[in-house]
Amino acid sequence: MNWSVVLRHRFVYVPAVLAVLVGAWNLYVAANDDGIIEGEVRDARGAPVAGATVIFFERNFVNYQEKRRATTDARGAYRFTDLAVHVGQLEARAEDGRRSERYQLQLWFRAQNTRLPPLVVGTPRT
Repeated sequence: MNWSVVLRHRFVYVPAVLAVLVGAWNLYVAANDDGIIEGEVRDARGAPVAGATVIFFERNFVNYQEKRRATTDARGAYRFTDLAVHVGQLEARAEDGRRSERYQLQLWFRAQNTRLPPLVVGTPRT
């Protein structure tokens, strides 16, 4: 039996490639599953908004419910840790009443670490 021919056969080669891809994906998930979601809050001119409240809404069966809150620092940065979800929404609220549009969060796997684009607070809502 010629082993080099057997090992290059598609019935051996394709499952081997798939096993390597699955293994690589599992290593990536294991290295990036801390549940960290971070980003910045900015105003319409692009300046950071310090002291804004960022609210994370978790999706349940019917709607979204508030799960956690974070406050931005002087650079307008926020950070959530230990979020074991893969679907949610984020909204920023400035101290003066301005709000951002809700950002729809869709991740590839639960507790995926991700850095989001800036949440932009606009005019106050009434």
